[in-house]
Amino acid sequence: MKKILVTILLVIVALGGAAYYYLGSINSIVKEQIEKHGSNALQTSVKVGGVNIKILDGFGEITGFSIANPEGFSSAVAIGFDTVRLDIGTENITEMPIIIEEILIDSVSTLYELDAQGKGNLNALLDQISAQGSSQKAESKALEEASSGESDVRIVVKKLVVKGTRLVLDLTALDQEKYDETLPTFSIQNIGGSNGLPPEELGQAIGKSMLDRIVKQAKEKQQDKLEAKVKEKLMEELDGENGEKLKGLLNSFGS
Repeated sequence: MKKILVTILLVIVALGGAAYYYLGSINSIVKEQIEKHGSNALQTSVKVGGVNIKILDGFGEITGFSIANPEGFSSAVAIGFDTVRLDIGTENITEMPIIIEEILIDSVSTLYELDAQGKGNLNALLDQISAQGSSQKAESKALEEASSGESDVRIVVKKLVVKGTRLVLDLTALDQEKYDETLPTFSIQNIGGSNGLPPEELGQAIGKSMLDRIVKQAKEKQQDKLEAKVKEKLMEELDGENGEKLKGLLNSFGS
């Protein structure tokens, strides 16, 4: 009986040690995977400053996240996040899919830069995600068919919130100016559906959803600035009595 108790104790210690090692190393694993898969998906450098995940507490935090500008644009950072916070569901943490209740991305710095042909840096990143996403889905399908038919790990994100986005709108390549703007907060629901997505596909889905929204908002700002510039130029060229009437008409359209 004593030998049995000692054996059970050794097993518990061994399992505890393995769990401690896994939980202790998960931060470096997550950091490595984000940088690896993010760089592959975007075809540009993705860096992470630090990761702090406490699975049993349902908490996760990623700091110092940055995406370099794609090839053909300036050497500036395209997108940077000060903090990404994860609210991880802990009720059924051993079951699939893993549920992330909310991802909050705060204090985002975004550069929307146009080249001389009017191509945007964020549009280029979107194109890379779409191209890599198609390839990734084909590979995932082949792996599933070759195995049991289901991926080992699938994740659902119930809510993604992006707030505090500071946008630099750089139109200097089009002989315009550089503007600093603040974009409105937005949220995206239920990424991964009911069954969840493998980590690589989920990362691409999150990146594409975010970039779609940010590009849309940036284009709206770009359109507003260009329209204001055209109106300003017209106003400067108008003078005299007829000019004053046309100015009044232009002002009425802008109000």
